Amino acid sequence: MIVWILAGLGTAFVVIGTLGILRFSDVYSRLQASGVSDTVGATLILIALILHGGWQRYDATLIFLVLLLVLTNPIATHSIAKSAFTRGYRGDEDS
Repeated sequence: MIVWILAGLGTAFVVIGTLGILRFSDVYSRLQASGVSDTVGATLILIALILHGGWQRYDATLIFLVLLLVLTNPIATHSIAKSAFTRGYRGDEDS
């Protein structure tokens, strides 16, 4: 039961982040909408996969993927935002 709840919540976060990317017009709003939601969504889905079958041999790989995701997604989001800021993108121009 908890596996389905985690997988459903993870899917909901990913869908909401995707809708945010499609809905908003500038880089900063898109990063705000997708940065946290995609990280949390994918992490919840991976945790649901770990809990689904008990401890299996591939669960160590999934735990590594969770750690990699939690560490690299915020760095990637920050890098995109810093690049947009460095290039002088203010966010209020029409796209």
